Amino acid sequence: MQYRVLMVEDDSRYCDLVSRFFAKNGLEVICSDNGDKALRLFNEETYDLVLLDVMLSGGIDGFYVAEKIRERNAEVPLIFATARMDYEDMQRGFHRCRADDYITKPYSEQVLLLKCIALIERAKGLFNQGRVLICGGIMLIRSTHEIWVNHEKINLAPKLFELLAILLERENRVLSRQELMDLVWGYDFYSDSRVVDTHMTKLRHALGDEAAHIQTVHRLGYKLVKE
Repeated sequence: MQYRVLMVEDDSRYCDLVSRFFAKNGLEVICSDNGDKALRLFNEETYDLVLLDVMLSGGIDGFYVAEKIRERNAEVPLIFATARMDYEDMQRGFHRCRADDYITKPYSEQVLLLKCIALIERAKGLFNQGRVLICGGIMLIRSTHEIWVNHEKINLAPKLFELLAILLERENRVLSRQELMDLVWGYDFYSDSRVVDTHMTKLRHALGDEAAHIQTVHRLGYKLVKE
């Protein structure tokens, strides 16, 4: 399922950066460079999240836009992403505009993506389903079947993807080879435990330096740790 984000930002560099990065992860970004256009777009279409700068061209600022959006929809997730970092601005953003988050520029598009997906899926009741899993420089997004390692997207075969997801979901827990076979290949899969070792070798190779998070536990199996 593709999520739709309304981004209200008059700096085209941020719009282009976020739009391209989010599109790679299954999120469609609709950009508006002024408040009047943003309110018109919000009234005409449905969005899963609003990403909003404070300082805008065209006469009205982001706080006004946010307050008008809240009058129409009290539930849509809303994030301020702005260079304005005064306490009074943040207080207005959180209290009067009921923002869900307040991020200061410059920001990491990867961190922004995580925050957006988390807020959207919490609003949709999906947050507890483990859709976004992180360990060190590894980020796995179940909803878009994407894996990022140190800000670089990598492609994994379906079984390797599921193997990594299971390790991430059970962080710090030792998983036996048989347990991994049951979880990844299914209880009716008949093979020996070497299939797990073979796939683990391929997974470690794909993860590069981040493979250090996967530890072999002698005679027991494998576990994933943050350190």
